[in-house]
Amino acid sequence: MSVQFAFAGTDAAAFLKKSVGTKAIGMGGAFISVADDTSAIYWNPAGLSKISDFYSVYAMGSTGASDKYPGLKDVVPSHQFFAVSVPAKKFTEYLGDTVLGFGYISSTMSNIQHTYRTGESSIYRGTMSHTDNAYYLSAGLPLWQNDDNALYLGASLKYITYSFSAIGVSDSGLDIDGGAIYTIGTLSLGLVFQKGVKMGEDYAPMTTKMGVSNMFDLGKKFQVLGAADIIQRQDEPLVMNLGAELGVTDVVELGSFGLNGIYLRLGVSEYAIENRYGIASDYNETASCNFGLGFEFNITDYYFQLDIAVCSGNIFEETTKFALDFYF
Repeated sequence: MSVQFAFAGTDAAAFLKKSVGTKAIGMGGAFISVADDTSAIYWNPAGLSKISDFYSVYAMGSTGASDKYPGLKDVVPSHQFFAVSVPAKKFTEYLGDTVLGFGYISSTMSNIQHTYRTGESSIYRGTMSHTDNAYYLSAGLPLWQNDDNALYLGASLKYITYSFSAIGVSDSGLDIDGGAIYTIGTLSLGLVFQKGVKMGEDYAPMTTKMGVSNMFDLGKKFQVLGAADIIQRQDEPLVMNLGAELGVTDVVELGSFGLNGIYLRLGVSEYAIENRYGIASDYNETASCNFGLGFEFNITDYYFQLDIAVCSGNIFEETTKFALDFYF
């Protein structure tokens, strides 16, 4: 299993620490209490309840290469996300305002160099790929809603796999997330609990995430969203995500076309706020500073959210990510 440790991290499903959803990424991953688009499947399934009036299809892609680092120039990482959400009331009255979500994450590293032996004296060098996949089945529902406050609950069942080509190593396991969002006016509080998957001899840590966010209006067309999350993974120090979004709304309306919003985002992700286990400095060397840009528009009765996020951090996350969220 040493190969898995070398490329996938020291715990199972380490690739799920990579974020999905370019709005969330642009805000540094401070999204536990926000979770207002289809990437809620990943961040906090309770947020699916916020999009109960539309079907949604979400796709995010990113690729990158570490060609400026000696010994890694041929390694090509790729991280993709696809999800759909379906309001249950579109096809049945028995589930109320429940929203169902289905998601898929694929994370690969290609052209990994490895050495292998076919006989006592024959040594060969070749390449292989490492592939991680996660399949999500999610649901979110409002426990109650009124003009002053609301409580949303949600859960995700995850089936996770990994494999190494050329050496025949693979495994799989199940995990579950539970989440809640409580809103009071413009203030939101979020909570997520992740059990942690077991694959072979490896375990992912149990994880608890807590978030708070608030929307501030600046005149009729300007608004600022601020958010902060604290993340506790078992046997790791506390880390914090911080993010903000400046939005300009109701920008242009021309017949059946409307530019409903332009958004600028920034954030800091995975910054250690304590030195438990003496590894805070290692965490903060790869803490990510992210930036994002988003456009929300409609054509007749169809709505689109186009987002871009630029990430720093470790060498395999220095990428630009693009996503399109389509509501109909």
